[in-house]
Amino acid sequence: MTTHFTYADGVAVAEVAYYVPALLVSLYITSKHGFSKGSGWIFLTIFCIIRIVGSAAQLATINKTDPQTAETIALVCAVLGLSPLVLSTLGILARVYYSMLKQPWNTIFSLVLLRAVQIPALVALILCIIGATNTNDPAQIYSQSIVHIGIILYAIVFAALVLLTGGTILGWRKTTRGELPLIIGISITLPFLAVRILYALLAVFSNDSRFNPATGSKTVALFMDVLQEMAVVLIYLTTGVIAPAVPKADDGQPRSQDSKLMYRARRGDFNGGRLGLLTLAVAAWTGKMDEDHHRRQRHRGVREEGSQSGYPLSSQQRYGSSAV
Repeated sequence: MTTHFTYADGVAVAEVAYYVPALLVSLYITSKHGFSKGSGWIFLTIFCIIRIVGSAAQLATINKTDPQTAETIALVCAVLGLSPLVLSTLGILARVYYSMLKQPWNTIFSLVLLRAVQIPALVALILCIIGATNTNDPAQIYSQSIVHIGIILYAIVFAALVLLTGGTILGWRKTTRGELPLIIGISITLPFLAVRILYALLAVFSNDSRFNPATGSKTVALFMDVLQEMAVVLIYLTTGVIAPAVPKADDGQPRSQDSKLMYRARRGDFNGGRLGLLTLAVAAWTGKMDEDHHRRQRHRGVREEGSQSGYPLSSQQRYGSSAV
């Protein structure tokens, strides 16, 4: 049995090297901002997992005498990649609009308009899965009519994302403090997403064989698919690290722990069953850790002040205003 390390295998190695650390960062960001589907960040984690699995499947074809199964897995993962990126963008937009609009309009907007955009994205995902698993030839995945419908739905959803992003740009002054990085991140991401969706459209509707993901040009796929997705992930990871989980209050003052939990509950971070409960548990634990850290810092400052002044510290200074 001979083995051949191809151009596609080299790209797969690069993807594994990129998405494994990206997955770790995305897990941190998801734990910071919330695991619920409405927040959008969980889909970034899902995307990283899909890309790692797809790249591993591509590498598995090297030493396989019958690599068709591994090739099918790799191509199915390639088809599934668009949905998590679109849903991640939609979830981040939902958070921005929540901070822009006032009650009850922010809740109505999330429940009605954003759901109206989310449903076609999920339908597109289902159609692509069905189409990809209905063929025995990996090269024929993109020739399935049901996959064509799914890609068209992705393009329609992307157009809606562009319009929604335009609304956030026009109304950015109405957002609460700390949400501007989200708007900037989405705005920078859209051109890369546009190229990625254009590649998918060319794959299903163009007669040019170079755009066939299975048998076409790997260089075209590298520049219109792989690198575009990497750029989107990098931008969102950077945005997720920079943006606070909860924006500051309108007066610019930091929120208390109870205020943060209440804000996130109204925003819907704790909805969605077990994922919502997990988000609540992480938020409560990190909030307690932050409060303990600030309390230690405050006590350390008081002790240093007392040692410099030469006067003994009172019990209130030692233990805080709650001491009796």
